[in-house]
Amino acid sequence: MEGQAVWTATVPCMAERKSRAQQIADDLRGAIRSGAYGAGDRLPTRAELAKRYDVASATIAAAIDQLRADGLVEGITGSGVYVRAHRPVLRSARNRLSRDERAAGRGAFTTDAHTGGWTPRSEVTVRTGPAGEQIAELLDIAPTEQVLIRDRVMYADDDVVQLATSYLPLAIATPEMAVPDTGPGGLYARLEEAGHPLTRYEETVRAGRADHDEAAALATTPGTTVFRLVRVASTAECPVEVNRITMLAERFELYYDLPAR
Repeated sequence: MEGQAVWTATVPCMAERKSRAQQIADDLRGAIRSGAYGAGDRLPTRAELAKRYDVASATIAAAIDQLRADGLVEGITGSGVYVRAHRPVLRSARNRLSRDERAAGRGAFTTDAHTGGWTPRSEVTVRTGPAGEQIAELLDIAPTEQVLIRDRVMYADDDVVQLATSYLPLAIATPEMAVPDTGPGGLYARLEEAGHPLTRYEETVRAGRADHDEAAALATTPGTTVFRLVRVASTAECPVEVNRITMLAERFELYYDLPAR
């Protein structure tokens, strides 16, 4: 407008702010998720991708490293880089914790398996120890109070998909809760049988990157994207269990079916 100064700011678009490796990783990720590269398919060679995108081979290597960290691809020495062939594990926040499932003899993880049509398996270690500050706060007990600790490495078919550690006040634990196999319906069924009817579950989910210990246990590479979940199970009176779970993000779909209020 005449008589007014006009100023136009030029702001770089998101793509311009991203590194070239990130742009290429995003492009390849989209191709994998659209099905252009299916499970078990080999990606073009590093040289072919470098020519296609007109970048250095090191840039392609960095892009592939991002896909590998996301768990989308795996390298086979002397053969190439392949799209990982995994079915996602559907995790329904409502159904997996229901009494109906426990009555059918299924715990949370075995409910996921029943829904998805895969075979569940867990390697379980049971121990006791002091709660510590973080767990004590969630359980509303003293940090020095003893808790029953159940460590699990959990498999879908032959693949490790998650790690889980449960903490229960030792004062309410029964012998059936202190063995690797807690029986039909799992730990929550045993809690209710022992006189602790569950009325509430609270879950917090955060995304992160697997550290070296987690990566080793999950048979993946450090830096792979994971979901870290903390669930607190409570009766009407108090919390009775804390479960800390680390899940391979690329193996899970988190499903929520919530009533509108």
